[in-house]
Amino acid sequence: MAKITPSRGFCAELSVALTVAFASVIGLPISTTHCIVGAELGVGMCEDIRQGANWVLFAKLFVGWVFTLITTAFLSAAFFAQGGKKHLVHNFSRH
Repeated sequence: MAKITPSRGFCAELSVALTVAFASVIGLPISTTHCIVGAELGVGMCEDIRQGANWVLFAKLFVGWVFTLITTAFLSAAFFAQGGKKHLVHNFSRH
């Protein structure tokens, strides 16, 4: 994603650690994968916004994230349509 030196890696990992710790304290569910990608992108942009980060690779990652979101939405809907809604109806006739 970006050229990582030991000092840049330390900065990226420290920022992710602080972000995850803060999110944990306030109860936010976050993705550590998304955090480290953002941190690496930020470290790369500190050098040069246009050349410091691999924007083509980031675009591929972003497309993968969107594809994953869409795929899981359709799979969830399919599983729900196959029988998940049967558990939502309470049968009062047994009482």
